[in-house]
Amino acid sequence: MKRNQRIIGILLSLSLVLGTSNLAYGAVSGKTASSNVLAYVKPEIVVQLNQEMQIFKDVKGQRVYPIVYNGSTYLPVRAISALMNEDIQWDNYGKTVYIGKTFNNPNKSKAKMSTENKGAAQGVDQEDYVQPTWKSAQVTVSVRSDITIMYDFEVQQFRDASENRIYPIVYEGSTYLPVRSISGMMKKQIQWDNVTKTITIGDKQEKQEQEAEPSIYTKRLKAELESAIEIYDQATEKIVNVQKTTDAAMKVMLADSISVDLKIAEKQTIAINNMKKSKMTEEEQAAQEALYNFSKVSENYLLILENIAYLAVAKEDYSMLSDTFVNLALDSQSKMNTARKLIEAL
Repeated sequence: MKRNQRIIGILLSLSLVLGTSNLAYGAVSGKTASSNVLAYVKPEIVVQLNQEMQIFKDVKGQRVYPIVYNGSTYLPVRAISALMNEDIQWDNYGKTVYIGKTFNNPNKSKAKMSTENKGAAQGVDQEDYVQPTWKSAQVTVSVRSDITIMYDFEVQQFRDASENRIYPIVYEGSTYLPVRSISGMMKKQIQWDNVTKTITIGDKQEKQEQEAEPSIYTKRLKAELESAIEIYDQATEKIVNVQKTTDAAMKVMLADSISVDLKIAEKQTIAINNMKKSKMTEEEQAAQEALYNFSKVSENYLLILENIAYLAVAKEDYSMLSDTFVNLALDSQSKMNTARKLIEAL
């Protein structure tokens, strides 16, 4: 109920507007090859290693959380080295992070390991893990192609699930690396559960109690619903920020980011429609149809947001889109609630 009230509040506000016209181990100096982009701090994402939930902290002892940018999840490099139980050193002159073998400890002697990184990652039992009450927050990060990552004196290059090259990012003075980097350096499998928002490094903990296992189609429907809602909410937040900001560069960044959201939504609509209905139960088929209807109207909603955002960048009037925007927003909310009800009942 509270979420619906928040959305309606946003819609009313927008309809009124539419009706009117330093790194983790040292400061980086010198010229940098960087670009500012939008990302999301995700406290709801949990990382599990050796059957323990992981808590991450920065050099000041403050808790930090995973960041999601362009579909990839990132963790602080200090946390990654702590998870690997490896030493770490930052070379400010060469803008290089050394993990494992460092200049101060080239033979990886445990006796010579720096204590500076102690506490960057702390494992706790599931019952002792404190889940933050706040949800994701939009932030600006820097993509840094000039930062080199070395593991045991070998240069590391990272790629996303589509094999596209990705680079470290910097947020609030700390360097972050993609979680997939752990898979390569630790030689451990990385598993992602989109329903529980859990990243498991290595083998999953065996369940103590046998529970009825949902079908692969129910799991897929739940994951697709969560993803579709997340894209919808993020794009809505971005269009609100387009209206608020007076920074021209930020407006462009937000508009481009909504375009990315739209492309993701288009691919998701196709994927949902292509699910094998013949092997689903009648309840799953009904849920799949409802989810597809929501995804399709949400896609159209994001298209309108994209147009509004770029018209705002060009300082052009977009009041003619007001009625279409509101109608699509309300229709997508209705279809979202229908899909959620059917999927939660599975």
